[in-house]
Amino acid sequence: MADLNRRNLISSVGIGIAAGGLYRAAQTAEAGAFQIEDQVPFRGQTRRLKVTNHGRYVTSLIFSVDYPTHFRLKPEFYPVLTPGGFPVTDSHQYCFIHHQSIMCGHGRVRTEDGRVIDFYRKLNFPEEGRKDRWHTPEKNLYHLGPSGIQRIVSATWKTGDRADIDLSLEWQTRRQNSADGETIVLEKRRYEISQSEPHTIIDQFSQLVPSKGECIFEGDRHSFCGVRVHDLLDVEDGGTMRDSEGRVNPLGNYWAAEGKTKAPRWVDCTGKIGDATVGIALMGHPENPLNEYYVQHWGLMEVSAMLDKDLAFSKHKPFEFAARYVAHDGVLAPENADQLYGEFANRDFPFKGG
Repeated sequence: MADLNRRNLISSVGIGIAAGGLYRAAQTAEAGAFQIEDQVPFRGQTRRLKVTNHGRYVTSLIFSVDYPTHFRLKPEFYPVLTPGGFPVTDSHQYCFIHHQSIMCGHGRVRTEDGRVIDFYRKLNFPEEGRKDRWHTPEKNLYHLGPSGIQRIVSATWKTGDRADIDLSLEWQTRRQNSADGETIVLEKRRYEISQSEPHTIIDQFSQLVPSKGECIFEGDRHSFCGVRVHDLLDVEDGGTMRDSEGRVNPLGNYWAAEGKTKAPRWVDCTGKIGDATVGIALMGHPENPLNEYYVQHWGLMEVSAMLDKDLAFSKHKPFEFAARYVAHDGVLAPENADQLYGEFANRDFPFKGG
């Protein structure tokens, strides 16, 4: 009998997926078509949109919710599966609980009246007398909360040879003992999900405006589009990160125009689950205001326009940003990554001018 260590156990799960096992969806989808099942379990406390293709599980969009046992302040896609059925993202890993598979947010959003609200982490309500040994007094995390919530107020979708999900979100403050908060930012977000062997592709397009006046994204590494890769695939556990500039296992910030920290077009993390080689790549759209990358060997990849500098936006000047995620079976060769990036670069922003 094979040794059932954690890596081999996940491998057996992946084989089950590919064979129609653990993650297999009910055979209700039309042949050749994507389908979305709207699931509302736990007496309506939670909600997710389960995406299948040919009746096989692709991913799920899990809604944000401010509830004690289902605490999720921003939506996420989890799990994200390759066409072969292997999960390549992770959620709420040992570091940190705010890393939620495929996610979106920003750590420091400053309103016109000077308040700064975190829409990335999961900061609790303030504990004024408590010291933070890891941060400066000005950035004491026990004093800065609570984090806001990206509340989905409407969701529509259509399916066919791909699945398109359109969301309207309100980035809201949270109040003690209340389900209601103040709306700070309004967002239109679209996800377009497709599969073509050996790739599962999720394209995200976002347009954000303040609910009133002007907002500023303060420079913060907790931003904007990110993915937490599966723990078995990260560099610390034997995986390999590569980017478009030929760097192997890059670490930290990449946002310069030239030189050692030149921002890449894409970053990929590939590793082994059992005997299977799988991975996921992250790409920023060239029409973004800026594409800066932040990567960590324990499995985080982010692309943002405001990792190290402030960015102001308003109703007259919306913030628009797009990212592509490519979950893949096998190694993603640089030339294939470049091709996928080029195809994404030719995609139009759906919200421009609207």
